Amino acid sequence: MKEKPLTNLRLPDLWKEFNSNFNESFWEEFEQKMKLMKKKFIELALQEEITALTGAQKYERTPERVYRRNGYWKRYIILKDGKLQINMPRLRETGFQSKIIPRYIRRQSQIDEILKQIFIYGASTRLTAKALKPLIGEVSAQTISNIAKSLDEDVKKFHRREINEKYMYLFLDAIVLKIKTGIGSKSRAVLAAYGVTVQGIRQIIDFRVVDTESENKWTGFLQNLQTRGLTDDTLSLIVTDGSKALENAVDNVFPLVLRQRCWAHKMRNVAKYLRKKDEKECLFEAKKIYSAENLREAKRNFQLWESKWGRLYPKAAECIRKNWEQLTAFYKTPKALWKKLRTTNIIERAFREVRRRTRTISCFNNVESIERIVFAVISHLNEKWRNTPIYEFTQNY
Repeated sequence: MKEKPLTNLRLPDLWKEFNSNFNESFWEEFEQKMKLMKKKFIELALQEEITALTGAQKYERTPERVYRRNGYWKRYIILKDGKLQINMPRLRETGFQSKIIPRYIRRQSQIDEILKQIFIYGASTRLTAKALKPLIGEVSAQTISNIAKSLDEDVKKFHRREINEKYMYLFLDAIVLKIKTGIGSKSRAVLAAYGVTVQGIRQIIDFRVVDTESENKWTGFLQNLQTRGLTDDTLSLIVTDGSKALENAVDNVFPLVLRQRCWAHKMRNVAKYLRKKDEKECLFEAKKIYSAENLREAKRNFQLWESKWGRLYPKAAECIRKNWEQLTAFYKTPKALWKKLRTTNIIERAFREVRRRTRTISCFNNVESIERIVFAVISHLNEKWRNTPIYEFTQNY
């Protein structure tokens, strides 16, 4: 992705830098992953159907068992996003004709809708059973629960896995999504940790859905990462959006690691104290601070900027001055990395994919539905990045 020099960016460009030059091939790859998720769901539903017919789970010996399983055969069905190969169960003593996928029906528009409800919207057991009824008749709450639990198991494994990678740079930020409640809707924050390993591989380490971005929630999230193996022995810098709650949480868990505050967030904060007529010129000149060739020049540029604008807008000047050490921490890292380390834009790009995927979803039904879609995007991105290190982070400086 080609980046513009920050000195040529307007404030909207700085804040939305991650939106430029978007690679549309992402969605072609993402849809392939969604097809695999659909395949898994359909095959799970078929297993539930055959379990109900045989009266026993696979390999289970019970007096109620009527038939025995006899492997699988492959067939194709057509979903809205293309052809999908399904492993159809077989029975030894009799033929098995699925009500979910009838023998002579290949296009499954109803299954598309069910998948949308369960995977994206997180439909309740009652609603999912209602959606399945035209296909297989009455469905027990336990059957729906089994399917949902299996789909959610991958998410749980992701949250529980050991963290063995060694990270040099850690970016922390959050995205807000809406969830339905009994009295309307409420916001839920998705806390996320994005790391760059010592080999230059980027990875979204984990995420957590919480009711608010409090110090306690951030601390709990970071402590969980630490317990699972995220250590500070190789961490050179932690980049944050600058929220007080997050700053305190980092102090609690990683107090010895150098901290960088995001300049994009800081410039937005500065803009709040400016009159509209002065905003463009004032912010343009403020860019000279973080685009300076070295820390000494950055300090001189800040003094020049403050001497011109500080009297008119003392709160704007104080907004930068009070966080000077953390705003200029990136100058202690290799120069080739400055553009990537002075903002949280690198994690904002990942958040953009979540927003694109959830654009048509005004409100999620529950936390599990948020977790499914966020996990789907994150796991796809991590797989895509696994063998493609960021060049600048692979060099020895």
